[in-house]
Amino acid sequence: MTQSDWKTDYQSRLTTPDRAVERLEAGWRLMLPTLAGAPTALLAAMGRALREERISGLTAGMILPAGNVAEHLLDPAVAERLQWDSLFCGGVDRPGVNDGTHDMTPMHFSQTPRIMESWAGGVQAVMSLVSPPDENGYMSLGLATDYTKPFMKLAQYRVVEVNPNVPRVGGDCLVHVSEVDAIVESDEEIIELPNTPFNAEDKIIGGHIAERIADGATIQLGYGALPGAVATCLTDHKHLGIHTEMFVDNMRVLMECGAVDNSQKTLHPGKSIYTFCAGTKETYQFLHENPDIEAYPVEYVNDPYVIGRNDKMVTINATVAVDLTGQACSESIGGRQYSGTGGQADFVRGAFLSDGGQSFLGTYATAKGGEVSCIVDMLPQGSVVTTARTDIDMVVSEFGVAELKGRSLRDRAQALIAIAHPKFRDELQEKAKARGLGPR
Repeated sequence: MTQSDWKTDYQSRLTTPDRAVERLEAGWRLMLPTLAGAPTALLAAMGRALREERISGLTAGMILPAGNVAEHLLDPAVAERLQWDSLFCGGVDRPGVNDGTHDMTPMHFSQTPRIMESWAGGVQAVMSLVSPPDENGYMSLGLATDYTKPFMKLAQYRVVEVNPNVPRVGGDCLVHVSEVDAIVESDEEIIELPNTPFNAEDKIIGGHIAERIADGATIQLGYGALPGAVATCLTDHKHLGIHTEMFVDNMRVLMECGAVDNSQKTLHPGKSIYTFCAGTKETYQFLHENPDIEAYPVEYVNDPYVIGRNDKMVTINATVAVDLTGQACSESIGGRQYSGTGGQADFVRGAFLSDGGQSFLGTYATAKGGEVSCIVDMLPQGSVVTTARTDIDMVVSEFGVAELKGRSLRDRAQALIAIAHPKFRDELQEKAKARGLGPR
C-alpha cells in the first residue's frame, strides 16, 4: 500500500468519538486495554451514550482501570446498560467486585487472549490508544500490547484513538490503518502512574533479593514498593536484561544508569521486552522510538516456555501471605478479593524452566502494624492460592530468604518459620509440631 493509499484510508475511517461508540451493539463484549492504554476520549463518549441510552446491553472489561473509566463506565447510573467484568480487581473496580455490582473473571495473564476468544461469541469490539501512524501507516499499541493486539485482528469492530503523546514502540505491537474500522483523534496527556515510596522493610527485602541476582541475569519486576526497592539495589549490577510484563519507571532508571544493557540475554539480545507500560511522562518519552525496547502480546511475553528461554531469568513478585507448606496467597485478604492473579504464576513457572533461573516472592513478616504474621500455619478461610506450593521457589521477608523448591513439607515449614517475625516463631513452631512438621 502506498503512502497516499493509507492516508486516504485514514481519512475515510476518521470519525468523532460519539459516532464511533454509537456503532457498539447490544450483546457485544468490549475489551479495553490495560491501564494507560485506555482511550480517554472514547470512554467519555461511551459515558455520554450510556447515560443518554443511545447504547446499552454491553459487557466491558479490562485490567487495572484508571483515568476516567470509573466516571464513565462504573457509574451506578449506567449499570443497567453496561455490565462490568473485571480482569484483575484493581483499586478502581475492587469495591464493585466485592459488593457484587461487578463480575470478575480470574485467569493467568498469559492465557487471557485464548480464554476470551473461547467465550461464547468471543470479543466483538476493542478500543485502544495508539500512536500516530508512521510513514507506512502503522500505529503503535506501545502502552498496552497485551491482549489488545490479538483482538485488533479477531474482533469485528476495532476502534483506535490516535494520540501524539503515545510512544511509538517496536516489536509486535503495530496495527495498520487498514486493519481498523474507526479512528478518532485526541491529544490528552497519558495517565501517569506515580512511583510508590518504599519503607525500611522493603529496602531490606530488596537487598536480600538483589544480592542473589548475578550480573548478566534477565529480570522481571512489577509495580510497587518492593520492586522499587529491589531496583534501587540493582543499580550497581552489570549487563542485566529485561523480560517483563510491565515496563515501569524502575526499568527506565536501570537502563539509564547502565545496569541494564541486555547484552547477555539469550532471547532477544540487546532488547528490553514487555507487554504493557505504565509510569511517568519521562518513561513514555524514553520508550518513544527507542531501538532497545520492544513490546509483544501477552501470550508471548508471559508464556512460561518463552520466559524460560532467557538464561538466568529472575522474577520478583509480592505476596500477601504464605502458609507453612508454601502456598502463597497474593490476591485476596481472607475471603475478599484484593487483586488478580496477573502474571505471577506465569513468571514463577518460567523462571523454573530457565537455565539458572530463580523466582522470589517477597512479603512483609507482619501486617496490621505488627499484629498478625504473614507467615501462617494455614491460609485464612476463603484465601486464594495464587502460587501453588509445587511452583514456589523462594520466599523473602525482612528476616531472610526461605528456599522451598524441592524441599519436604517439614523443611519448608522450618525455613518459613525462620523468616517469620521472631515474636510469632514459637506459636508457628507449636502449630508446625501439631501437624508433624516440627524440627527433627
